[in-house]
Amino acid sequence: MRIAVIQHVRRGSNEEDAVALGNAAADVCDMGAEVVIFPTVPVLADVSDGDPVPRLFDAIGEARPEKVVFLNPSAAPAGVNVATLPLLGSTALIVGDATMDYQEILTVSGKKPSVAILVPNSENELQAEAVTELAIGLSQSLAGLVVIAEAAGAEPGAPGHGGSAIVYLGDVVAEAMGEEDATLEFEVDSPVPQPEPRGLLPEIPTILSQRLASHEGRKPDTEYPADLN
Repeated sequence: MRIAVIQHVRRGSNEEDAVALGNAAADVCDMGAEVVIFPTVPVLADVSDGDPVPRLFDAIGEARPEKVVFLNPSAAPAGVNVATLPLLGSTALIVGDATMDYQEILTVSGKKPSVAILVPNSENELQAEAVTELAIGLSQSLAGLVVIAEAAGAEPGAPGHGGSAIVYLGDVVAEAMGEEDATLEFEVDSPVPQPEPRGLLPEIPTILSQRLASHEGRKPDTEYPADLN
């Protein structure tokens, strides 16, 4: 099974985003991708017959998208969604702050997904690097295949700073370096092999815990007294 992840630099208009995403999807389909994973992009949030989403899929043309599994996190609610998908099997889609919430991940682990797709919407490059670190640990404990799908080109503090990656049983097998357009591909067996035995879930990197606490309006938990006086 060949999977592809599209890292997309936002163009600033829905029309331009749709064309770029469509062309990227067409390219990976032409190269034999059977599963195509998009990042979070506003133009993909509405997958109805509205404009200009249809032109994105028109651009795929002869790639015959009906034979390809497309995963579109933009149309999914923030949080955790677990479903059995064609080719991938049991798949956990973890969007937004849920990707850095240990309790959410602990709950998902009880369902033993084969694949985990993380869409953290990183707000800066340091967060993106920390998510990759987290994904490596999750590929040895939560699911054998962990995918990070991200957009790029956002201002600091806004979601979209790259860091897309495919992580397989502890190894980063494909990674998008920097904030640029990129397509990642990887060939994996179906069903997806799992770690044997599954390790312990990794700790959440500090910078991600701090982001979660900030978004929830609380102070980050610490293992030492806040006031040392």
